[in-house]
Amino acid sequence: MPLSESGLAADCPVRHAWRVRQTGEIQHLRSALTDAGVAGAGDFGRFVNDTSRFGPSAFDARAAMPVLVRMLPSLADPHAVEAVAGHLAAAWSGPAVPALITAFRRWAAQYPLGTGWQLGNAIAAAAGNSHAAEMLALAVDARFGAARQMIVYSLWRFRRQPGICAALPSLCHDPDVALHAMSALRRAVGNEQALPTLLHIAGSHADPRVRKHAAQAARRAQKALQAHA
Repeated sequence: MPLSESGLAADCPVRHAWRVRQTGEIQHLRSALTDAGVAGAGDFGRFVNDTSRFGPSAFDARAAMPVLVRMLPSLADPHAVEAVAGHLAAAWSGPAVPALITAFRRWAAQYPLGTGWQLGNAIAAAAGNSHAAEMLALAVDARFGAARQMIVYSLWRFRRQPGICAALPSLCHDPDVALHAMSALRRAVGNEQALPTLLHIAGSHADPRVRKHAAQAARRAQKALQAHA
């Protein structure tokens, strides 16, 4: 999703009740899920974040994971891929990460702010330490553009893995992922160590958006340091 001034994922398209566009592949997935006995298969592709106005989805995404992972490589409809990614964006879906990474490599360059972003978000939510090297490889591959945003942000969780902290300062210069990289850098190395990098970018980067994000991140780092002084 596009960079946000107020939050890293504030532009996520999930608002109240959202159902992906109905397509043949969506219906095919629902049929396969029904055949597999997955509860709430009819709610596949429906996402709810306001249960005070809309009833919660009955879809059992955890039980559906084997079916979704099996079918993901064959999907040709980006709406269906987005729906699968949305349901697998959870910490329990670690076994789905290899399939999600394969799909990301297939879709992210073509649809960086839609299908690619949703796949990247799912990877970021599900990945564990064993996936750190692949996460880093995706994060530094500029071909995938803004689809990498949540992958880059999640790198701070793998800060003890080889190469992660070394890569974050360079990613802070990348306009597609700068905001997310700056937040990850502060979390990974701490505000004091991150501050010189942020101040340098705020004063010298060619892209005014990146300078603005760096200045904001530097102010947050300075405020945090003053609060703990």
